[in-house]
Parts: sequence; structure tokens; C-alpha cells
Amino acid sequence: MDRARFLLSFVLAIILGLGAGGANAERRAKRAPVVATTPDEAFVQARQAAARSDVPRFEAAAARVGNHPLGIYLDYWRLRMRLGSGRGSTAGSSGEADADVRSFISRHSGTLVADLLRRDWMLDLGRREEWAELQSQYPRWIVRDDTQTNCYVWLAHVKTGAPLAPEARDALFQPRELGEACDALLETLVHRGTIGRDELWQRLKMALEVGASTTVRSIASLIDLPSAAVDAALDRPAKVLGSSAQPEIQVIALTQIARQDPEEALERFGALGTLPRAERDFLMSQIAAQSMRRLLPQADDLARQALGASASDETWASLARAALRVSDWTTLRAVYDSMGPQGRGDPAWIYWNARAERALGRPEAADAQFRSIAGQFHFYGQLASEELGKPLSLPAPPPPPTPEELAEPARNEGFARALKFYDLGLRFDGNREWNFQLRGMSDRQLIAAAQWACQRSVLDRCVNTADRTLAEHDFALRFITPFREQLAPAAEERGLDPAWVYGLIRQESRFVMNARSSAGAQGLMQIIPPTARWIARKLGEQDFRMEHLGNMSTNLRFGTFYLRSVYESLDGSALLASAGYNAGPNRPRRWRSTLPGAVEGAVFAEIIPFQETRDYVKKVLSNATIYATLMTGQPQSLKSLLGTVAPVSD
Repeated sequence: MDRARFLLSFVLAIILGLGAGGANAERRAKRAPVVATTPDEAFVQARQAAARSDVPRFEAAAARVGNHPLGIYLDYWRLRMRLGSGRGSTAGSSGEADADVRSFISRHSGTLVADLLRRDWMLDLGRREEWAELQSQYPRWIVRDDTQTNCYVWLAHVKTGAPLAPEARDALFQPRELGEACDALLETLVHRGTIGRDELWQRLKMALEVGASTTVRSIASLIDLPSAAVDAALDRPAKVLGSSAQPEIQVIALTQIARQDPEEALERFGALGTLPRAERDFLMSQIAAQSMRRLLPQADDLARQALGASASDETWASLARAALRVSDWTTLRAVYDSMGPQGRGDPAWIYWNARAERALGRPEAADAQFRSIAGQFHFYGQLASEELGKPLSLPAPPPPPTPEELAEPARNEGFARALKFYDLGLRFDGNREWNFQLRGMSDRQLIAAAQWACQRSVLDRCVNTADRTLAEHDFALRFITPFREQLAPAAEERGLDPAWVYGLIRQESRFVMNARSSAGAQGLMQIIPPTARWIARKLGEQDFRMEHLGNMSTNLRFGTFYLRSVYESLDGSALLASAGYNAGPNRPRRWRSTLPGAVEGAVFAEIIPFQETRDYVKKVLSNATIYATLMTGQPQSLKSLLGTVAPVSD
């Protein structure tokens, strides 16, 4: 009844506003905050106001919250806004809030909100150049997952005479945007002579590789490239190449053209004037990488020409896929050797390099690499086990949690806050609170927390928590099978393997029934509105409304119908249908039409040009293999599920 009165009062306010003053009254009504009628509604309004750093509306909402189980967050948000470190803000605090921040952190030591406030305070201290206080706070910061805060800490070390930490240099030389704090750190290191022009130029090229144009501009200014020429190279690259631009500007321009049209870039590359060999190799690596991302037939040939380049693992991975696509094992082996330690440690490239070793007649080296990842339960761990003749084997279930073990999460105040966030539909906040509590837990504690989450129908945390164990694994919790009474008949009606449907749902929604994506996908099987309307027409459901997707039976019925439709349209391939469910069925048709010949399903999965879809397909099908093993009690083959993919005209 309270919620009904809340909605009615809102509608009446708008009606009265329209009658009292026409268009101006309507605009005022839209701007006016809706008065919350429950403490929960007031809390949500306070959170929204805090996210906008709207202090008056925050305080108005907070005053109506009263004694709330999440009241600690109101104090945190209030202090955060006082610091001036709210999202999007660049203004530092005057320092007047520092004492209150210290007091809050002391009172709530060990909680997530204290750690979040410490992070926000450290960002503020960095902007204010309060280096001594910043350094004193850093050892007490728990999560340490914010790159900008870390960069301010490293900058404080440099400003106070300490040597640059190795991890700082590593962070600065990742192919991504630097951001405000890391930009300041890099600039300081340049002015002090710690980083020279050659290293800066290499870092600029890393930014080019991933299209980080803001960082390109900031680094270009540090190496005295004309800002107008850099802007032109980034925004109007074709015109720049037609002029007598300096070599660095030509590299920026041609890399931009390669991102837009690698075939045009290849033509222009041949017409370039004299460039140093290193720059030509880099440009060829970018043309090759972009050619692979568009599945162009010349990608492998270009990859061979780029083997001398200095590039990031981002580029080398694309070149490896180009070689893999045509079974060019020699080039793939050379690309693997060119990767950095992180790339060479990726299970994907360990597996494919082992395949290259075997194809090139070095079986002992291949088996050694397979063994290094076999027994792991991800996509490539399963495939490596199969290469060694070991079918998927799941560990025996551990003893169930005891009542004493289950009592521990029940006493955890952080878990209680997480559950309250979930009740309010604030999943991000709840997950962050939940995950903070998992730090340092033993396998037994994680299993108990996962079981406790499942008992409370917080199914995504059940799965994610069980997934964290290191030695003792409970696959019944990692791969839960809820809703079997509804899911099994829905899958059977469409002739689908329930293991595959479970594997897909585990990846799509983690069994969160009210999950909703930024694209509007809804429910267990994450169905987007246009697809839902298409399904409704096919099923003859004329009274369908989007809110029906929140109903489990409807969501499963619609999702399995669509999955079957995609499966049939893609020749009964679970691999292609999984890709089509994520990216739309036309894309896998187009991708396979570019194949030079039939390839293993694992090859096709790896060369999918969309990273999101590539990762999605691997996880769905490795999930499905584990689900099938659990359901049948018999080892299953991921290779068999993947099958082969042959080129068919688009």
C-alpha cells in the first residue's frame, strides 16, 4: 500500500503541476524530487543524489531514512562529497574534512566503507599534493584495486625522494588510457629524466594500439610533437599522410587509418617515404592486427611480415589468431615467442603454442606445456587434458559445511549489508560488499559462504564464491542447477541439452532472475526487447509485454525457443549457436564465410573477432561440458561439443 500511495502521489503532483502553470509547471514537476514514503525508498534516493554530488537532495532524502541497516553508507557518501572526490569531480578538499574522515575510518575499521573512504581520501590527498599523509594511509588501504590511487601513491614516493617501484613502471606501460593521476606521474618522471624520449614514444604507440587518443595527445606533448599536427593525425589522418609530416605524425596517422580500413592502410604503407625499420615494423603489426579483426585473407601474410615489431600482447594475440586461422604453426610459434611474460602465461597461448610444438615435430615440448594447464577447469584446461588423453574429471565433493561453519557467514555484518542491497535492487553495491568479506577466507569458509548464499537464493554469489576455492572444490555449488522443474521441460520441448542451457544461463545471468543489462536484456536468459518481440510474434502471443520476461517460465520458454531457432539456422552447431545467441546469428554466418577451409571448433572460437563473444563462447561451452559431466556422471568431451566449422557462403 505504501508503494501504491507513493506512485499515486507522484502522478497527482504531475497532474496538478500541469494544471497550475502549463509547460513551466511540467518542467518543474519533472525536476522536483519524488518524496519517498519508506526508509528504503529514501535510501535509494540518497544514493542517487550522492552519485550526482547533489548535497541538498542527498540531505533531504537522508533525513527520511531513519535507523537503517545501511545507514553507514549515508555517512560515507556525505564525507565523500565533502572531500570533493565524487565521480567526475576534480576539485580537492580544503582539508577541513580530514579529521572527520580519520574518525570515520577509525570507528569502522575493517569495513568496506572505511576502505572505500580511505581510497577516496587518498585520491583527494593526491590532488592536493599532501604526499606525507598519502604515504601514511597507503599501507592501511586493503583493496588497492584503483589504478589512479596507486599512481598518486607512486607519485608521492617520487616526490619525496623514494625510487620508482617496479610495479609503477609496469602500470604506466600498459596499453590503455593513463588517466589524470598516472598522467601526472609520467610527466614527473619525464621531467626528472627517469623516462626518456624513446620510452615515451613506445608508450605512445601502445596507446595507439588500443585507440587511447587522450593518452596519445598527452604523451605527444611530452615529446614536443606539434599539438595541431597530432590532432590532425588522429582526426583527419588521410590528409596528414598526403603532406610532408614528420615520421611520428605519419605513424600516428597511418595507425588511425589501419583502425578504420586496414586495406587502405596497406596501400598507403607502400607509398610511405623513408621511415626507420622499427616504425615500419610497428605499422605492419597494426595493419596485420586490424586485418585479422576484420578476418581479411591477407592477415597471416601480414603477420609474418610484422614479426620484428615491438608491440604489446594485445597486438600479438591478434597476429597469433591470424596464424591460427590458416594453421600456420611456424608463424604462431614465432608470435608466441614475441609476446611478453603475461601473454606467454595466458592459458590460450600456452595451449596453442603446445599445438604448434606438436605440429612442428616436438611432442615432448608440447606435452610439457599441455601439462602446465591440464586439470584446470576452464576452456583451455579442458582441451589440454584431452590432448593428453585425460577426459574431464571432476573432484569428489567435499564434506558439506557443518552448522558451525554455516553460522559464520550468518554472523557477518558485511554479508547482511550485501543482502539488504540486493533487496533494494542495488546489485553492484551488494556484490562489492559481499566480495569484500571473502578476503582471506579458507576453502572451507568459502564453501560455507557459498552454501549459505544458495540457501538464501543469492545464486550468483553462491557460484562466484564457490569458484574461488583453491584446493577443495564443490562443483555442485560452482555449477548449481536451480529451477530444474521449469528448465528441464522447457529445454526438452525444444530438443535442447539442459547442460547447454544451464551453461548459457550461468554465463548470461548467473541465475539472477531480475538481471538486466545496459542493453535492456532481461531475466535468466537475458533476452533483449527486439528479440523478445520477435519471439512473441513467432509464438503467437499477441498480449506479450516486456515485463513478462521477469516471469521465470516465460523467460525460459522464450529463451529456449530463440536458442533452438539460432541452433537450427546454424547447422546444429552448439558453438555457432552460442556465438549467435550473444552476437546475433548473422555474425557467426559472416565469420565462417571468411574461413579458408574447415577448422576445429576450438580454432573458430579463438578467432572470433569480438572479444566479448569470444570469451562468452568459451565459457558457455566449457560450462556446458562440466554440467553434462555432473548430470550424467560420465566424463564429457569439450572437443566433441565444439565439433568443426566449415566455410559456408554468407
